[in-house]
Amino acid sequence: MKKGNKHTTLLLTLVLILPAITLYSQEIRIGTRDSVESKVLMETRRLYISLPKDYYRSEKEYPVIYRLDGDLDLFIETVGIVHRLAYREEVMPEVIVVMIENTDRNRDMMPTNTGFFHQEPGAGKFKEFIEHELFLFIRSSYRVTDERILCGQSLSSIFTLYCFLTSADSFDSFIASSAGFPDCEPYFINLTNEMLETKQRKLKKVFLSYGAKDVLDPEGVIQKQLSNFIQLIESDENIDCKYKIYEDEGHVPYQSLYHGLKFLYE
Repeated sequence: MKKGNKHTTLLLTLVLILPAITLYSQEIRIGTRDSVESKVLMETRRLYISLPKDYYRSEKEYPVIYRLDGDLDLFIETVGIVHRLAYREEVMPEVIVVMIENTDRNRDMMPTNTGFFHQEPGAGKFKEFIEHELFLFIRSSYRVTDERILCGQSLSSIFTLYCFLTSADSFDSFIASSAGFPDCEPYFINLTNEMLETKQRKLKKVFLSYGAKDVLDPEGVIQKQLSNFIQLIESDENIDCKYKIYEDEGHVPYQSLYHGLKFLYE
């Protein structure tokens, strides 16, 4: 083969290969980082946000899932579950996912003092931040409906149930994985009774999950607390509650969000 032909063959090969190389080096994005300057908390709260696939090609408004304990790993897991249910199984609508990163988790999630938590409770202020600052920020930045879901796990499930009992109208549905009332059950029973006295004006859905092999509950105390709690709230006809026990799972069963969202939208 002549030298010129070799160069032509090499050039042709590069022309054919380069588009494929360019295609496979494209960036894959599932969301963005953002932040809110909170006057209530006097600090910056960072967020992970995922938008529906066709968000920028439509004029639709979308429900919002607010998930606590925001970090990258949980964000990836959450977006994957939401995409499966919205696009593959088509059992729920497209939604915007907003995850709130922690700064002082114990402070923000606890509404009362307990044997393991002695500092000033910050759940009231954290709830005020969500209701009066975060909601406003999301509404002004994105096209959203009034439908909101709150999701928590472990300690942040305590906050999730606290919001349900004290500000039920701020959210339409609640998912609490491995919830419980460690050393504060009387406090939550009082909140529950006060909430039930008012009666809910519209339907609220609550999904609770528990892992039977939870190492944090060797005596089954939390499981009994949840059973008692469900019996109380189910006395209100406008509260639709599901309690799922995973026999082979431990603390915070990973299927909780998947089954919780299916329950909310079934």
